[in-house]
Amino acid sequence: MKEMQLTGIVMMTLMALSLATLLPRRAKEDRVASRSRWLMTIGLSLIAVQFLIQYVTGLRETNKTLAIIVNLAFFIPAAVHLSLNITNLIRQGRFKRLEVLIGPVTWIVSIGLLAFGLMGGEDSSRLLWAEIAASILYGLMQLCFSWFHLREMSRMELVLANYYDEERNNLLSWMKVSIAMLALMTPLVPVFLFSSGWLLAGFALFMFLCIYYIWFCFVRYVLTGASSHVSEAEQSAEEEILEKPSDDNTAPSSVVTDEAMQRASQAVERWIASGNYLCSGITKPMAAQEMKLPAYLLSAWIKAQGYASYSRWITALRVEEAKRTLQAHPDWSNEAVADHCGISRSHFQRVFKQETGLSPADFVAGK
Repeated sequence: MKEMQLTGIVMMTLMALSLATLLPRRAKEDRVASRSRWLMTIGLSLIAVQFLIQYVTGLRETNKTLAIIVNLAFFIPAAVHLSLNITNLIRQGRFKRLEVLIGPVTWIVSIGLLAFGLMGGEDSSRLLWAEIAASILYGLMQLCFSWFHLREMSRMELVLANYYDEERNNLLSWMKVSIAMLALMTPLVPVFLFSSGWLLAGFALFMFLCIYYIWFCFVRYVLTGASSHVSEAEQSAEEEILEKPSDDNTAPSSVVTDEAMQRASQAVERWIASGNYLCSGITKPMAAQEMKLPAYLLSAWIKAQGYASYSRWITALRVEEAKRTLQAHPDWSNEAVADHCGISRSHFQRVFKQETGLSPADFVAGK
């Protein structure tokens, strides 16, 4: 038990210190990443303090009831800060009132329940039920956060797909895993609170791995510049909304006039004929600027053609060019075709098969 607690103290402290002292060089210019850094630092510090109290006082061995109360008192706000870290990244620093209040309310009610339970004595059934109720409250809180995250994740994936010319869901994949990990820990909290021995050690190991994964991926997310890519897409989406006519409160395609759509069709046809869509890394605002169209009008035209996003539309165009290239130059390598069509080499075969149902080799062979 002492070894596990000492491991938790050292591990959480080192991760918190790294965020507070080393990461700022990369995060200071990114307001969203900087706030997430401090949210995670606070969460990790609270877990470290909780382990430190348990290690110094030996509550797990001498007074398990007080140990459970200390765990809940520190673990609830720690989980809140780790969850808000992800919320902050997904919502780009814009919190809803419920997202901000649910953590403090859960903590206050839980502490109130535990205080009420203590009035009946440390060995009373009242305290036991108070601890169980507080654990359930924590679980409900974490499930709420998971729901918030998954709902916003879908929105963010669409934002990325409507900005970049290739699928960028890999920027958010670590967040999905982190959300799943935090949700998975929820039903296991009673194990941490009420069990001992190897069962407790197993949960502690799982918790350490989950927290380390979230910390490591967040640091990598900031250091690789992925956070700035997401912020760029989010900012573009906001600018597109402001670009729409002031009386447009619905989807663009439902209010854009036929004349505007015809103008958009002509501009898109000229742009495709120029071959500019084959340039890798062209974002929707860049494409709209080359077409001399407002971004919202290009979005409306793409939606009217039946495409879910800008990236899906331009990928379909590039795959059509890839098909023509493979027919004209069957001796070309996949890498050469990918470079010609503006598709990244690492995604070419997957994208081609996704659009045609065939691999490039099968397509050339006429299968």
